[in-house]
Amino acid sequence: MRRVLMAVLALSSVGLSGVLVAGCDDAGASPGAKTSTAPAAAAGGACQLLDFGMVNAKLGLNLSVAAGASQDNTFSCVLQASGASYPDLVLSVSSTTIGADVFGSMIQPKDATPVQGLGVAGYQMPTPPADKAGPGVEVGWLAGNKRIIELSLRFAPGTPDEQAAEAMPKVVELAKLIDLSSL
Repeated sequence: MRRVLMAVLALSSVGLSGVLVAGCDDAGASPGAKTSTAPAAAAGGACQLLDFGMVNAKLGLNLSVAAGASQDNTFSCVLQASGASYPDLVLSVSSTTIGADVFGSMIQPKDATPVQGLGVAGYQMPTPPADKAGPGVEVGWLAGNKRIIELSLRFAPGTPDEQAAEAMPKVVELAKLIDLSSL
């Protein structure tokens, strides 16, 4: 079975762009193969800001596989459950020189809701089902150390929108923990 994890952070309006593409190939795995017990941080990239125990405790999930990458000034991480494409948690971190005013007018989506107490400026918003993915949530913020950070959680196709809505405050709380760890 071939699974591809992809997260794209395109911030062309301020000249920032980054892409994470990581693949996992289980074709040669034996049925009795053991799951890796490596910490998420071992995957590199933005995974260095995540811990499976912390993420799973906050979100009530069982994520155990991490893929990290970096390109230019963007570091990314995708966490998934072993053997499943969804749910997945994607974290992207890019350095920047912009301030809160530019973040609010050019980066934050127009239909997003502000989040108080998250970085210099933060937002949250639901994400509708798309392609082969179910509904999800997105939380983004401008950290005090001049980084644009985006955290998104996507559920499997067919997941009720209500389940994603219930996850929103949990993802916001996780974002606040990540923000503290990035200072």
